[in-house]
Amino acid sequence: MEYVVRNHRLAVGTKYVDFEKSPNIGGAMAPVFLVIHYTAFGSSSNIAAYFKKPSAKVSAHLVIRRDGTIVQCVPFDTVAWHAGESKWVDKKGNSHSGLNRNSIGIEIENWGPLKKTGAGYVSWTGQPVDASNVTEARHKFGTPNGGWEVFTEAQVDATIAASLAICETYGIGEIVGHDDISPGRKSDPGPAWAMSSFKAKVLGRSDNGAATYIVRSPTGLNVRTGPAANFPLEPGAKLNPLPDGSIVAMIEADGNWRYVSVLDKNGTPSFSGWVHGGYLFEV
Repeated sequence: MEYVVRNHRLAVGTKYVDFEKSPNIGGAMAPVFLVIHYTAFGSSSNIAAYFKKPSAKVSAHLVIRRDGTIVQCVPFDTVAWHAGESKWVDKKGNSHSGLNRNSIGIEIENWGPLKKTGAGYVSWTGQPVDASNVTEARHKFGTPNGGWEVFTEAQVDATIAASLAICETYGIGEIVGHDDISPGRKSDPGPAWAMSSFKAKVLGRSDNGAATYIVRSPTGLNVRTGPAANFPLEPGAKLNPLPDGSIVAMIEADGNWRYVSVLDKNGTPSFSGWVHGGYLFEV
C-alpha cells in the first residue's frame, strides 16, 4: 500500500487513515526526526483510544496495529508527547534534547520483552505469548538475552510505507529508536525490530550488514581490550585514541560498551576493540 501525506495527515489516495484525536499535544513543530516505539501492550488494548484520554498524558502521531492497520492521533506538524526525557546528537554533530519538539513518533503494537516460564513466554502482564511469535535476542544496550515479541509482516510493511511518505514529505533523514534517544530508560523498539534494514528501506541506503557509526569526541576515543574503563588499551590498535570523525562498524554490545571494527578510508576493517558507546552516533 502506498501512503501520501496531505494537510499533515496520512492518506491512501483521497482517503485519510482513521483519526482518533489526542488532546495530549504541544504546539506547532517542524519534524526533523522519526522515532520508532513499541506499545508494550497486546491486541486487546486500544492504544489510540488511550491516547484520547487527557489523563494519559501521552500520545504519538501514529499507532500501527498487529494487522497493519494505521490510526493517526496527532497531525504531523504538531508536537506529540511520545519521546519524554530524551537527547540525541545528529549526524552533523548538533545536540538535541526533548525530542518531542522536533520528531514524529510511531507506536507499533507489540509486547516488547517477554518473560520465559515453565509453560512458555508471557508478557509483563502475565499474558501468554505463542512461542512462534517470539525471538530470543540481546538488546544492543545490554539488556540480558531474553524473549521479544516478533513484529508482524503486516506491521513492518505498513511502517515502511508510512515512513516513506513521512520522510519524503518533511525531508527527514534520521530515524531513531526510543532506546537510542533515551538509553537505559527505554528499550523500544528493541532487537526484534530490524532497525538497520528498516532505515535502509526508508532512507534509500544499502543494507550491507553491521550498522556504521561515527566517533564524536574532540579529544579522541580510547580503544580497550574489554568492555570497561579498567581494561588496558588495545595493543593492536593502529590509532589509539580514535580521532574525532572516525568510522566504525558495531559488532557487539555489553552494557554501555561496544565492540567495534574501525574502518579505513575504503570502508575495510583495519582493527577492532572495545569503546564506550556514548561517543558513537549512527551514520
